[in-house]
Amino acid sequence: MIINRTPYRIPLAGGGTDHKFYYKKNGGLLLSATFNQYVYTLITERKIDTKILVQTTSSAFSKNVNKVKHPIIKAVLNYFKIKNKIQIGTFATVPTSSGLGSSSSLVVSLIKSISKLKKIKLSNKRISEIAFNIERKKLGLVGGLQDQIIASIGGILKIRIKKNGKFSTNKLKVGKKNLNKLEKHLILVFTEEIRNSSNVIKKQSRNLKNSLKIYDELKKLVIPTEKAIKKGDYFSLGRIFHQHWGLKKKLSSNISSSFLDKIYIKLMQNRHFIGGKIIGAGGGGFF
Repeated sequence: MIINRTPYRIPLAGGGTDHKFYYKKNGGLLLSATFNQYVYTLITERKIDTKILVQTTSSAFSKNVNKVKHPIIKAVLNYFKIKNKIQIGTFATVPTSSGLGSSSSLVVSLIKSISKLKKIKLSNKRISEIAFNIERKKLGLVGGLQDQIIASIGGILKIRIKKNGKFSTNKLKVGKKNLNKLEKHLILVFTEEIRNSSNVIKKQSRNLKNSLKIYDELKKLVIPTEKAIKKGDYFSLGRIFHQHWGLKKKLSSNISSSFLDKIYIKLMQNRHFIGGKIIGAGGGGFF
């Protein structure tokens, strides 16, 4: 049995500049980090029969891959040309559709597990490319490049994306003392709202002129965010997040809501909070 653990991610700065409608015009630049919450996949070959067993929130047997109902698992099995005789189980430590890149982490985890099972050697960069192709092109799930890249490689990454979609990554080197300082001053606040990120992103691309201008401003926050992280300067980081949230809400009316605004206002009324932002596309999930 192959057991894989793939982390979820937190976009730190420049999120959204990894969308095609932006990077093909201005190139993307962003910071993203994985953290200690995960999706787990358990995969093994079936020895007794030729069925496919998928165990997620429910369990279902299928006679062949065409009968598999879970779209992501089905797509990954098709990529590896697996027709039957396999058992797959998945579980996650946080809710799905909550802005932490859950679908991409699942795709990456499945690719890593099945490639290991089949003894296929793949680099982390190649895994991210395969995951992007499956999620964005085969399944038609709207989104950028960030999630697959950070889930495949991990750590704290600066990601540059050329206008042709080619990307490069650099891991930020942060001293243990400064990293501990940041971790002690960062908190995730769950809004208990889940949403379809594809719908949120689609509305942004409709008002392209406005979106490009705002993403230009969001991209400018990458360098000061990088400096704050390396120094362990949580105060500056909090203020940058606050600025980021203000800009992001200008992208679309469905980025925030009166409910989300009330949560943020209540947090900021507490003197211990410096600033924050919604993680992911917006509309819910985690501050």
